[in-house]
Amino acid sequence: MWFYRIINSFLGIRKKDELKKDLNNISLFKVILLFLVINLSFISLILVITSFFNE
Repeated sequence: MWFYRIINSFLGIRKKDELKKDLNNISLFKVILLFLVINLSFISLILVITSFFNE
């Protein structure tokens, strides 16, 4: 839920104060988890695209 709120705030949907509150609640674990999820999804997407063109 926190990730969804941060994305919405960057898109201009939420207020600046709510963004500050969400950013204060981010922990190191959440940042590492977000980094891993984004990297794994990107790597998976690249593998799917390359396997599609290799066949």
